[in-house]
Amino acid sequence: MSDENSAFLAALDEQLRYTDDEGVVLQVALFATLYIEDTYKREVRQAIGACCDDYFQRCGQHLRWALHPDTRLMERFGEGKGSSQGAWLPELGEDESFCLNYHSGTWHLGAAAFSLLAVGFEQRPYTKLGYLRFSFPVLWLSKHPAALPELLLDFCRRLKPISGYGGIGMNECADYGLASRYAPIEYEVAQRFPGFEAESTGGHGIWLGKGDGIKGVNWLTVVGDRFLARLGGADAVQAALVALDSGFIVHRFDGGVMIQAGPRPELGDAAQNEYPVLYVKLAKYLQPIRVTTAGSIHLKGAGERFDRERSDAWLRRFDDR
Repeated sequence: MSDENSAFLAALDEQLRYTDDEGVVLQVALFATLYIEDTYKREVRQAIGACCDDYFQRCGQHLRWALHPDTRLMERFGEGKGSSQGAWLPELGEDESFCLNYHSGTWHLGAAAFSLLAVGFEQRPYTKLGYLRFSFPVLWLSKHPAALPELLLDFCRRLKPISGYGGIGMNECADYGLASRYAPIEYEVAQRFPGFEAESTGGHGIWLGKGDGIKGVNWLTVVGDRFLARLGGADAVQAALVALDSGFIVHRFDGGVMIQAGPRPELGDAAQNEYPVLYVKLAKYLQPIRVTTAGSIHLKGAGERFDRERSDAWLRRFDDR
């Protein structure tokens, strides 16, 4: 990575860290999210636990906090039940949900660059997707440029997600009131930088659970077999993307593909009418399997934010480029 890009990422990391009296409430990060079916099944929960172990092995020395599954309070990472998810998570009944939450923040409810969040649901008569989201500091792009694609692909092999994405986005604090208060900052950043990813994982899990398609595209875009079939299958998609632009890298796994749009994520700059070229091409190619709505990204509140209408418009941000 060039010195110019490294300097830009350092400035981004510093400027997009917002604090209040308690600590950091918003933190820019390099992250990925996967949406997963059947999280009530033992084998899926075992796979999620194994993904956590993989993340701990790579980043555990940076983590400070873990969510205790019984008290639902944060405890010190490595010192309690929350850090031994492999022992209890597969033993939960199919009528029980779960939440795993780990991060590196100095404040137990704060936002942090290192984080892992996994949510699964009990067996239900309707589909609500579980999800796994993990992150690294954005500055890891300088020293560990392949870290996110490598780990995301490993997780795809384990979890067989129906969809997902990865790039640069914002980690929020676990205090929902504070997170909502600062939502206008995330909205402003996303309006300026079209390659920035904004999301509401819980809300998206409900909308994407309807099975209509994937949320959208970013540096890394995961597409499961059910949606690949609507485009002619994995072989056809890989051939089409390679023909569309040599910058695309299509990683195959049993259950889908992970599409990488270039060697590193791009943010673009809407103020300069600059949009990441590969993102635009990919969004247009995958338009037949993209949803037109995934619910409101932000809760209602003061200031400009992603309400339902703005969220739907943001999903279409690459279409007219």
